[in-house]
Amino acid sequence: MNNSAKGSLVSTRNPTQVAELAAWLAILATGATISLLVSLHALSPEFSPSWRMISEYAFGHYAWVLSFMFLSWGIGSWALVVAIWSQVHTKAGKVGLWFLMIAGAGDVMASVFDITHPIGHGIAGLLGVIGFPIAALLLSVALGHNQTWSTARRPLLWIGNLSWISVALHNGMMFGFRTESRFTFDRIPQPGDQNINFSANCIERGPPIW
Repeated sequence: MNNSAKGSLVSTRNPTQVAELAAWLAILATGATISLLVSLHALSPEFSPSWRMISEYAFGHYAWVLSFMFLSWGIGSWALVVAIWSQVHTKAGKVGLWFLMIAGAGDVMASVFDITHPIGHGIAGLLGVIGFPIAALLLSVALGHNQTWSTARRPLLWIGNLSWISVALHNGMMFGFRTESRFTFDRIPQPGDQNINFSANCIERGPPIW
C-alpha cells in the first residue's frame, strides 16, 4: 500500500474514531452527572429535591460534589457535539449544535460560579436553561432526517420534547412552591412532588441519552 493510500485510510478512520470516543465520553459523563446528583440527594437530605433548587446544595457541606456534577454535565454536552457533528446535515441542526455548546459552557461556568456568586451563576443558568432544550429539540429533528437515524425518529422527538417539558415542569414547580410560601407557612411538599421534580432533574441532565 502506497503512502497516499495509507493517508487516505487514516483520514477516513480518524473522524469515526474521534466520534466514537466522544460518544463514549458523553455517555460516561452523563452517567457521572446523574450519579453525582443522586449522591447529593443522599449526602444532603436537608435540601429536599421536592422544593429546593439543585444549586442550593452549594450552601451545604458538599459544594464540591455539585461542582463536579456541573463540570461533568458540561463535558458530556461538549462530547456529544463532537460525537454527532458529522451526523447533522441541516442548518437548524447546526444551530442546535451551537446551542448545545453554549449550554455546555453554562454548565462548566456553574461548576466555578455557584449560587454564592449571583452574577456568574445567573449567567451560567441562563445559558444552560435556555440553550439545552433548544438544542435537544433542534438536534432531535435534525437527526430524525438522517437516514442512519430514521428508525429512531419517533424516540428522538419524544426525548427532544421531554427536555423542554422537564425544564418547564421543574421551573414551574419551583415558582409555585416559592410563590405559595409567601402566603402560607404550612405548605409541606408531597411525596408526589418530590418524585416529579427529581425525575425532571434527571431528564434535564441527560444530554447524550438520544
